[in-house]
Amino acid sequence: MKQLELSSMRIFAVVAECGSMSAAADRCSLTVAAVSKRIRDLESSFGNQLFLRHARGMALTAAGHALLQHARDIMGTVEKMRSEQRQLARGITGVVRIASMSSAVTQFLPADIRRFTEQHPNVAIDLTEATTPEVVEAVVEGRADVGIFLAPIDHDLLATYEYHRDALGVAVPLEHALARRTHVSFSELLESEFIALAPRSTIVQRMLSESDGALKIRLHVRTSEAMCRMVGAGLGIGICPLGAARSNRHVADIHVLELDEPWAVRQLLIGVRPDEDAVSGAARVFLAHCRAAASLDLDDD
Repeated sequence: MKQLELSSMRIFAVVAECGSMSAAADRCSLTVAAVSKRIRDLESSFGNQLFLRHARGMALTAAGHALLQHARDIMGTVEKMRSEQRQLARGITGVVRIASMSSAVTQFLPADIRRFTEQHPNVAIDLTEATTPEVVEAVVEGRADVGIFLAPIDHDLLATYEYHRDALGVAVPLEHALARRTHVSFSELLESEFIALAPRSTIVQRMLSESDGALKIRLHVRTSEAMCRMVGAGLGIGICPLGAARSNRHVADIHVLELDEPWAVRQLLIGVRPDEDAVSGAARVFLAHCRAAASLDLDDD
């Protein structure tokens, strides 16, 4: 829309609010003739009469009422654009509260956050690690600005986008019978005792489903690192994100295998509340940054 048309929409909204050409002209620092011409131009452009003129002032027609809502939406959008550009010009500031599942924290977020903070040094990051249900709950309730969780998610209160993909791996002690293997199926593990993540975690829920609830869980831990340390101590075997298991080989005496199951390849999502007014400028920029990084990752697959 041309600058003239944007100005005309603003003048139209002022006339509608004031109910008078002369009052609108005073507020806009224009002559009554100039305001009148803008209104006539709009009526000509849209092919509808926008105001009814009477002795006490001006009243909107049905077409005028419809246009007024659009005019307010357009001006709100333009102001939001200007605000974002002003923030970018002086550097984004603020805090981005991120709630994320462990898989993203250990594999993808460190690099994404590092690059983001290098570009936006005045933005602070507040990161909370949680399970997928907890992450979704935190974003919906406004305790987190951005959430990273597993697909699929059936929740109409979130706007979601593809993030990275990951795979599940199996950690076994170095002396375990599987320690010379590179791949293993889930059915081959069912006689083993497991060190499992939190009961509400999506991994444990899937393991229970695939085993018809017949899983032998020796104990639960909160993190992949704790799991790997317990496995390295010979207390059992564990299933966690493949990247996380591999990254813990320097702290635990474990061997890592790929879990050879279709459900072991997982799509991670990044999500925010769908109402743009509920998402800060800093959070929107962080979301765009992560989506761009994820698109490069998906293009490489």
